[in-house]
Amino acid sequence: MSEQKLLHLRRLTAGGLITNYYCTSRCRHCLYACSPGWEKRYIDPETAERNFRKIRELGCASVHIGGGEPLLNPEGLRGVLAAARKVGVGIEYVETNSSWFIGQEKAVGLLTDLKKMGLTTLLISISPFHNEHIPFRKVKGVIAACRAAGMQAFPWINEFYREIDSFEDEKTHRLEEYVAKFGADYLNRLPGRYWIHLGGRAIKTFQQVFPARSLEAVCAGSPGGCRELLDTRHFHLDLFGNYIPGLCAGLAIKGEDLGKPLDAAAYPLLTTLFNTGIWGLLDYAVSHHGFHPADAYISKCHLCLEIRSYLVAEKQVQSPELQPLAFYENLGV
Repeated sequence: MSEQKLLHLRRLTAGGLITNYYCTSRCRHCLYACSPGWEKRYIDPETAERNFRKIRELGCASVHIGGGEPLLNPEGLRGVLAAARKVGVGIEYVETNSSWFIGQEKAVGLLTDLKKMGLTTLLISISPFHNEHIPFRKVKGVIAACRAAGMQAFPWINEFYREIDSFEDEKTHRLEEYVAKFGADYLNRLPGRYWIHLGGRAIKTFQQVFPARSLEAVCAGSPGGCRELLDTRHFHLDLFGNYIPGLCAGLAIKGEDLGKPLDAAAYPLLTTLFNTGIWGLLDYAVSHHGFHPADAYISKCHLCLEIRSYLVAEKQVQSPELQPLAFYENLGV
């Protein structure tokens, strides 16, 4: 048997800090399964500072701030901005879904205050997924507040503006309304217009529109180890001090273990994925936990998520690699 290679994340390229998973929305495409079902917990300044120091140590000079919804706790966000300034990590933008907007005067005041703390740009989510939970009037209000506060608004993505604005902006609108208005293939076309990673809740949503392949074909199509675990081009560290490898939400590496080879005994699941890929994880789940795979999946990531969800929800596997547990509890669409 060949010697196992150890997963070693030497350098961080570009990414962000997750301040909270709690969110007013339960978007059908959310990679991190954010929702109102999460505990209303926000990153503390000490954890933010530790994360920023690790980010800086591994070569990344600036990050974005995301959630959940970072602006649900303005005081917590101020602490994050202060920690970033202390460590010397730049903040590229803060992501927001605009759910916090209640009026122009308060919004302008908050953004003016955050601008004084070094925040220059707000990424404002614009999509049919968000419009299921947030009236477009709020989004328009935040864009206008940015303009008034002298803060740059980064609409993501502006391509959806006109079609969302074609509905009444005081109300939320279900995705099914978009399908009825813009065509039966509306959902099918969304991934071509909007960057969506097929992980987390997006797998559940797009399972109905993407063709499934046989279990054998999915596994045969990925014969080696999962090298995506090494990808640090869109990394995240979260409020629990966990690093999310690749874009594999629900998998975790302790932040302090970054920058050195991971101990295979401490990270058996990640070591298995890194060395033998989905084949190895499937074999482990079947032989050790009685997992019964379905006949077909849309991708190896779909299969991986099903295995991990089974281990957590059905077998109550307690593993620091399968974190946070609430991710698995909030996957439902």
